[in-house]
Amino acid sequence: MVLFRLQLPCIVAAIAIVKASSIKGIAPENQSLYKPSSDGTWKCLDGSKVILYSAINDDYCDCPDGSDEPGTSACPNSYFYCENKGHIPDYIKSYSVNDGVCDEACCDGSDESTGLADCPNRCKEVGEAYRKKQEVLQKAIQQGLAAKQRLVDEAEKQVSLWDEEKSKLEDELIIKKSFVMKLERELNALESENEQRSKLKKKCPSCVQELTTLKHDISTLLNELEILRTILHDMKRDHNHNFHDMAVKSAISGYDEFMTRYAQLKEEIEADIKEIESKESQFEDNEIESDSEESDDSQGKNSSVDTVLKKLEAILPDIVKTNVLDKLLLRKEASKDYTGYSHNEGDIDKARKAYEDAQSEVNQLSSDLDKVNEELNFDYGKEKEWLKLKDVCIEKNEGEYTYSLCFLGDAYQKSNKDHTRVHLGKFSEFTGDGDDKYKRHSHTQGTRCWNGPERSVKAIIDCGVKNEILEVSEPEKCEYLYRVTSPAVCQEIEQQPKKSIVHEEL
Repeated sequence: MVLFRLQLPCIVAAIAIVKASSIKGIAPENQSLYKPSSDGTWKCLDGSKVILYSAINDDYCDCPDGSDEPGTSACPNSYFYCENKGHIPDYIKSYSVNDGVCDEACCDGSDESTGLADCPNRCKEVGEAYRKKQEVLQKAIQQGLAAKQRLVDEAEKQVSLWDEEKSKLEDELIIKKSFVMKLERELNALESENEQRSKLKKKCPSCVQELTTLKHDISTLLNELEILRTILHDMKRDHNHNFHDMAVKSAISGYDEFMTRYAQLKEEIEADIKEIESKESQFEDNEIESDSEESDDSQGKNSSVDTVLKKLEAILPDIVKTNVLDKLLLRKEASKDYTGYSHNEGDIDKARKAYEDAQSEVNQLSSDLDKVNEELNFDYGKEKEWLKLKDVCIEKNEGEYTYSLCFLGDAYQKSNKDHTRVHLGKFSEFTGDGDDKYKRHSHTQGTRCWNGPERSVKAIIDCGVKNEILEVSEPEKCEYLYRVTSPAVCQEIEQQPKKSIVHEEL
């Protein structure tokens, strides 16, 4: 007897070890949670109680979390693990254990062990059917992913084209805006000059004409003198010193002599221009009272031209004197018959049209740039997979009506009797959550129902090789539900083992 008492703890421990290796209703990876303590007790998984190890699966619920009865229906808040060899392991609620019903989730029939129901092990055939179905599904998903990748590739090309267009438009816009500013300044200058000349014309019409001609001729003279100086300078620098051309030498000698007085001449001509500008200011500030005064001013201006001509005749080399003086004399003679302005109304009209045309081009470029930016900033999906499907339309004949949906566009209902069409809504946003965001489309602001709300559509989109409407329903008045397939929402399926419900309960 003493020997038996000494051996009893060992016997109990051995039984506990055997039991702990195969607790019914517990997944293999969780069996280690059901090891007994050295004194033959066990603590509930929520830590709330310590019970005898032998009380596990005794068909009486001891633990508040139900963890002591994974293999019976004693604790309704517990779970039963179905091993399902040949198929996929699964869990059912413990209250379904031994209820006389063969649970679909337990194809091995392990949930019914009392004889209330005869549940054969069907996992082999169920597993084979499931795997065939998964093969078909995987094939369809792969085809859908391939189709989606084509959409993504086409979208990338389109985005690249938009980026190029955006860069080009931005560059053109900068250049065109600069050009518009230039034209605006020129137009303002012409209008200001025209306004000033109009005032002068009222005071002294002939003065305005002659001042304009004189100022123009003297400015032209300065330009021609500068061209002449450059030509002679280059001739002096580049001529062949070994070639004794007397005409060239005479010209160079005349140029050297001319340059000694060129600076002084230039100052005098510029002084003449300032004098003319001063007289223009006087015309603005003072009224001209008589025609005789106009005649005196005219003679004074003509004498200014004569003075310039005399200065040039005295200092210009003979080889170029005739050409320059003849041009200036011709301009002086032409000025006698001058009856208009340097810039007439036609010039202003042309300048204004050029400015308005350029501004119109700027407006068009800005509009085009806004459209490109709008496209680039629009949410077409994580990989812009919806870009090339925008406004792609699909439809479904449901007997009385044919329903249509244009992705990111409008949805309609068309009567198959009289062909009248009702607008059900236009795309407003993606309404899915997380990874499913782009699988839910909302279309709103459709035609208002009689005595009801505006029509709207909720489209639920699943992976499919084709873009098609599977079915249309109206769960609420004027609120339509479309079930659709499209490759745009296809995703890789990651095969992951089922999470332990026991661990989740912890």
